Amino acid sequence: MTFIPRTLSGLICAASLAFGLPALAAEKVNIGVVTGPTFVHTLAANKFKEAVDKALPGKYDIVVHHSAALGSETQVLQQLQLGTVQMSVCTTGPVEAFVPEIKALEMPFLFSSYEATDKVLDGPIGQDLLKRFDKAGLVGMHFLDNGFRNVTNSKQAVKGPDDLKGMKIRTMESPTHLAIWRAIGANPTPMAWPITTQLQQGVLDGQENPVSVISAAKLNEAGQKYLTMTRHVYSALVFVASKAFMDTLPAADRKVFMDAAATASMAGRRFVRDNEASQLAALKAAGMQVVDNPDLAAFRAKTEPVYASLTGDTKKIVDEIRKTVK
Repeated sequence: MTFIPRTLSGLICAASLAFGLPALAAEKVNIGVVTGPTFVHTLAANKFKEAVDKALPGKYDIVVHHSAALGSETQVLQQLQLGTVQMSVCTTGPVEAFVPEIKALEMPFLFSSYEATDKVLDGPIGQDLLKRFDKAGLVGMHFLDNGFRNVTNSKQAVKGPDDLKGMKIRTMESPTHLAIWRAIGANPTPMAWPITTQLQQGVLDGQENPVSVISAAKLNEAGQKYLTMTRHVYSALVFVASKAFMDTLPAADRKVFMDAAATASMAGRRFVRDNEASQLAALKAAGMQVVDNPDLAAFRAKTEPVYASLTGDTKKIVDEIRKTVK
């Protein structure tokens, strides 16, 4: 089998079109996300596809596989390492197993606003974190929003951490998130998304996610009667690619991919932020009981010991974040 470099194949493709000859097949790029079509993960992946298709028409066949069709986020990240999947829009929680320093972003009550998260993610700290993906065989492309995480449950209105004592709360597959919920006093249960069936069957009492996810997944229809606006963790998403794949791209195409990820990320941030208030209002109108002002001081006090476990570069990054958002 003869190998034809991409730059040459592009010229051959153009020449084939000019002379009416059959064009070379577009190279397939698989993007794996775990959420459904209405979630920001999938919407951003589709925006990325649109941007690349516009810049490089016909050269790449970008296919967005949503609803965990390629597996959990952890499984997709493993496939990225192997190069069998090319890209993902992934929650940063599961990334911790591959890039340990990313947990700096997942610390409880570290951020108070989107302005603060932008200052960190778009500045030197965020760029440094993205570079750390390389050592795991991944390429960190750009950060976007999942949103601030809040807790829901099927049992009772939660005003403080004591109201969650012993509840089975689904968390992401992340040691940091497990530590946060153990500190609060709940019974954290790590589980890959989706979790609707487990909520409906009572295997779980509750879960924690941003308003955008709670709304898109219609968790109020899965028995989650109560929502508490804890905003305990800012949850970023990240465009992440296979390093094995990205290293084969011509420099010009790699720039197109990186620029497209940035464009799609900014669109994703706007989507989450612009719709959060209306989504929350719709959940309330549908009968979800919302505690807007829980005892955040009590939640902060319970979760402060999680910071004591930080060491090395991760501790330094958290210290830098605190200085930046002070």
